[in-house]
Amino acid sequence: MPHMVRKITNGATDTASNDTGANIAPLPLNILALIISHLDSAADLARTCRTCRVLHYMTLSILYSNVTLHSYDYIRYSPIDGKPEGCGGPSPFFMGLNALVTRNTAVYVKSFKVHGSWKEYDLEECAKVGRVPDGLIMINTLIRAAIDRMPALESFSWELKTKMLPTVWLGLAQRPRLQALTVKFPSSRVPKPTMTVPPMPQLNWLKITDIDPLCYPDDISSLLESKELRHLKLHWSPRMREARETSVVLYSYFGRLLAKGNKLALKSLAFQNLYTQHDHVIHNLLEKTVEQLEMINSSVGAGDSGDMVFVDYGWKTSPPKEMPPLKVIRGDKLSRSHLELLGRLDGLEKYYLVTGRKSRTKQLNGDTTPNTLALEQSSPDCQFPMTPVTPVDTTAVSLGSDYLETICRVHGSTLCHLLLMPQWRLSGKDLSRLVQSCPNLEQLGLGLDMENFNILRLMIPFLPRLYALRALEKPDDWSMSERLDMVCAEELVWFKYDPALVFGLRAFQEVRLGQQAREWHWKQLRWIGVGEHIFEVFKDEIPPEPSEDGVIRYRRRVKRHSNEAVKDVEIWGLDCLEI
Repeated sequence: MPHMVRKITNGATDTASNDTGANIAPLPLNILALIISHLDSAADLARTCRTCRVLHYMTLSILYSNVTLHSYDYIRYSPIDGKPEGCGGPSPFFMGLNALVTRNTAVYVKSFKVHGSWKEYDLEECAKVGRVPDGLIMINTLIRAAIDRMPALESFSWELKTKMLPTVWLGLAQRPRLQALTVKFPSSRVPKPTMTVPPMPQLNWLKITDIDPLCYPDDISSLLESKELRHLKLHWSPRMREARETSVVLYSYFGRLLAKGNKLALKSLAFQNLYTQHDHVIHNLLEKTVEQLEMINSSVGAGDSGDMVFVDYGWKTSPPKEMPPLKVIRGDKLSRSHLELLGRLDGLEKYYLVTGRKSRTKQLNGDTTPNTLALEQSSPDCQFPMTPVTPVDTTAVSLGSDYLETICRVHGSTLCHLLLMPQWRLSGKDLSRLVQSCPNLEQLGLGLDMENFNILRLMIPFLPRLYALRALEKPDDWSMSERLDMVCAEELVWFKYDPALVFGLRAFQEVRLGQQAREWHWKQLRWIGVGEHIFEVFKDEIPPEPSEDGVIRYRRRVKRHSNEAVKDVEIWGLDCLEI
């Protein structure tokens, strides 16, 4: 790339030449800027900065526009040479902070995120005498110093496993362009300084996680007064629901708004692990502008423990009189009251019923430790593994037909994304009703047995917009994935394919699926999930090769993937217990 750039000296331009001395037509700077704008890897951007002076100035602002620093509470070693990271100096985390504080790079930062673990020394001794550990003061001071040098800061995320102190809060309040804020409170219950958070009037997106009012009673109500606030996510510690502790009072968060007679003009609202008495605060607070609602482990539902009824039942008996124009609903609870509210909506476009599942690999390995029991989510980036999975009892399973009837009858013409509970095993008749009522589906995830999945494959051409299809297995039942492996293994022997030619069973699955995708005219369908198996179907075809039986079979190109590849496809990426 350096040979393709003109040398600029005193306003004149020189023609670049390659190593052989031949002249090369230089690229205009606007073309170079367009190329650089498509670089999305920090490593590629860093290498481009070191290429030449022109590319350094053009790329530096992009390289530092999004900064993420990850802290570890242990020393990591390089897998290449075995040397510790930061050998001869500080850790990479503090190297990054040093660059932001001492060099002229912080002026380019628009998004700043710090996350990971933080080891606090002398914690118990300092707690006994009412002191804050020096290490915690140091890290907050350094981050505050970096923030003060970021005039263009628009987004900040604190996800370190330690508390953000007032010095950082005050620094964020002085950033006039700050629009998005994420703050994670520590899960350890150790006394730390608390404060009344200053207002941030330009805030548009707010996410606060692991809120614990008894341990960290910071007053965040001023953040909710921002007139620009459109997206709000509040996550409380799951400890309060587990201990049946009603320490959350919604008026303490929204009381200032109600006292002034103001309302929240939100577009999206998300609650997780909410356990509080119903006091009509939410109903009186929201404008009729909310289009997306997420409720994870935050209301009464089938399968909940009976002793939760005394608190959660108030929400069930006091439904809102007027429903907002919701377009997206995501939750993990099932109940008759939820079904009635679903029937009152109009124009729903996306509906996700999420659940937590064990990983098949861990189950096969016999891993049933408390940290992994039923908490291994489908999404690879779930951040709250402590949230308990809601058990689904027979009542919830019996509600499946009523839910499906309401979805098809009320929302069939507008629904684009649909993710149902895996316990609801749909029959061929159910599939026919769903395909006829919801012709605009783009993503579909539902519980199917292998026999009915074969029926659904024949119906795919009647869903012309279908982009992603996911057949869910029953919880703790991997028979569908195992049967798919078994069927392909039998066909592998039946057709006398050489495993060396098709790279074994997995390659044969791709071959068969590619043939079916072409034969059955799956035009828009790109992602197919069968249990734990995930396949990507491409539009291009592979040149046909005659098999041993002399039949030429055409097929489309198919590739198998892991969950990481579909993290941005909603029916996979949103199927976890996080907001």
